This record gives sequence, structure tokens and C-alpha cells, in this order.
Amino acid sequence: MHVLLYYKYVDIPNAEQETTKHRALAQSLELKGRIYISSEGINGTCSGTKENIEKYKCALGEHPLFSGIVFKESLSDGHPFKKLFVRQRPEVVTLRQAVSAKEAAPYITPEELHAALERNEDLVLLDMRNDYEAAIGRFRNAKTLTMENFRDLPKFLADLEPYKHRRTVTYCTGGIRCERASALLKLHGFTDVRQLEGGIVTYCEKFPDGFFEGSCFVFDDRMTLRFPGKLPQRFISNCNFCNQPCDRYLDCRFQPCHSLFLCCEACEPTCEGYCKMHATPATQCVA
Repeated sequence: MHVLLYYKYVDIPNAEQETTKHRALAQSLELKGRIYISSEGINGTCSGTKENIEKYKCALGEHPLFSGIVFKESLSDGHPFKKLFVRQRPEVVTLRQAVSAKEAAPYITPEELHAALERNEDLVLLDMRNDYEAAIGRFRNAKTLTMENFRDLPKFLADLEPYKHRRTVTYCTGGIRCERASALLKLHGFTDVRQLEGGIVTYCEKFPDGFFEGSCFVFDDRMTLRFPGKLPQRFISNCNFCNQPCDRYLDCRFQPCHSLFLCCEACEPTCEGYCKMHATPATQCVA
């Protein structure tokens, strides 16, 4: 299956009507995934056959609002989504702050960032993703945050204060979070901020052996996306049980928990799908 990741910030006059039309289009092409539409734009990740994905891309390319979208595309052994959800939302990515992507920082291209890092230029890389995403992959020497959700970003502005007047570059998976994150940083006095154009996915497609280390977390059943290059894959994270290098996430089977945890294939039969906190036959907390 072909998997698309994409977004576009654009004013949508009638988001409810557009959501209904878009759902019908995606259903007709037998796509699966999550597509969110709001008055500020569209945010989607979906999968389908090569033929139907091409038809979908063509349909969006001919749409007066969605033309010009830059699609990030990857492959999966099967559908990495169980169902199709096309929904209207107040925000295409939840931040709950009165900042617009129209105020976003300028882009820095993957080529420009790579060259700057090769020259060891004085800049700060700010990871705008959640902590469990950064745990398995991040740019070398990047500043990461311990937030569980993107909407928690405002709580960490004080932690970022030392970088306020440094040359900073924000990055995320595909770029959508950095549009508003960089606008928020500018609003709070950051004087020299850029955002990585196309995010981690685009950078790693161009520089698979570059300065991004580990794997990229994705919000589908694959959970991790690797970028094969000339160098062998190197993990920066370890299995929670045996401490061997691992980038493989599982969702804890214990219903009240449902936390993500790292577990290699060898340890999965032993833990039976439960995180280290609940990996007992009776699923009782061992702490």
C-alpha cells in the first residue's frame, strides 16, 4: 500500500460541506486513514493502492483550495490504518492558541539545514514533537521537550527561553506542527527562528545518512518509519525489557494504561503485550 502524509493551511469558507465532499471522495477510492478539515486547512494521512492514491492526488491537485499540496509518500505491507475517518475539526492540529500559520517563520530547506550542520554552524534545533516520538529518533544534539501532546507546547516556553535570541530551527514529522509552533515562538519574542521545510520525512528522503538519528514515529499502525541509506540502521532507543537496541513500539494491552512502550520481537512473547509496569499474568502493577 502507498501511504500519504500531507497538509495545507488555506482558508476554507465552508469546512462542513468540504468535509462531506472529501469523505465521499476518499470512500470512492477505498482509502483508509485520518483526514481532518477545518476553516484553516486540511491535514491528512491515508493509505490505498498505488492507482487509487494517484487518483486521490490528482483530485486534490485539481481542487481550487488544495492544489499545490506537497505529498510525502511511503510504502507499507498492508493498510496501516484500520478505518477511514474524515472529520471536521476546529483546528487541523490541536494547539489551542490564538496563533495563525500565516504568521509562521520562514522555511529553511533540507539542503540548507544539512549544509549548515555540516559546517557546524551555531544553531539550535528545536523538536516540536511529543516525547515518545523524539525517544526513537531526533536530530543530533536537538533540544527535545517532555510534552505528551502538541497542545502542551505553551507550557514549555519558559524552558526555551535561553534560545530566544539564538538562531533556531524548528522541526517535526512533516512540517504541519512547525507552522503554528514557529508562529507561537515568534509571538513570544524569538528573534531568529526558521522551520524545516517538509519536516523530518523530506530531510531523510534527501539525506538518509544525514544528521537525523534513529527512526521517525508515525501515527499509524506502523508506528515507526525507517530511512534506509548507505549506512546500517542505528537505533538510539532500547527495549524496555532487555535493553537491546530497539525502535519497536507496542500499545499496552492493559486497558487503563494503553501507554506506548518499546519492546523487541524477542521480548514480546514474555511480556504478552503489557508494558513493564503491568507485565504480570494478573496485569497488576509491580511497582
